[in-house]
Amino acid sequence: MTTSKLKHVVSVITGSLSGKKIPHALIGAMALSCYGMPRFSADIDFLSVEKRRKTVLNIMKTLGYKCFQDAGSFAQFDSELGVYGKVDFMFVSTDDGLAMLKRSRDFNDEIMGMVPVVQPTDYAVLKLMAIGNNPDRTAHDTADLELLFKAAGENLLNPIFDPINIDQLQIFAQRFQVVNHLNRLIPLLKKRNHRQKMG
Repeated sequence: MTTSKLKHVVSVITGSLSGKKIPHALIGAMALSCYGMPRFSADIDFLSVEKRRKTVLNIMKTLGYKCFQDAGSFAQFDSELGVYGKVDFMFVSTDDGLAMLKRSRDFNDEIMGMVPVVQPTDYAVLKLMAIGNNPDRTAHDTADLELLFKAAGENLLNPIFDPINIDQLQIFAQRFQVVNHLNRLIPLLKKRNHRQKMG
């Protein structure tokens, strides 16, 4: 699937969710692209609210998707012919999860239109949570965090988003028991500040 097709799918889904006033935001590789780090992906990942889960499932069915997993806080979809790509939803109901949706920023793209995207700090929190919950994904999620942290350390993140909040990350790292993992990545965030002091 080409990037333009993927973006068109995002536009259609986002328009349908917004039409029903369902809070949502991009996460995953598409969010990284919005931050300014293009990364190929054939999947689309959204964050949304648990209390609107049934409506989301109905919307996706109307758009030609079949739900092949609906368990826990996740629902995963694929189009019956596999031509639209896979779409994953993570549903939240806690104050922390709902706050991520409220903090999201609207990103304007020529093809996608206006689409909400989680803040980089919240993206990192979700990755830390994934590492804590599923160690088998550690290498994949760490690579994404390294990409994000390096870009932030070089001041390359799209300025519409807030800077990464290390204090907030440390709070969640303690909760998910991945403090040592985060501590190995933090120097990437401080790289730019260190060079400025040296200069």
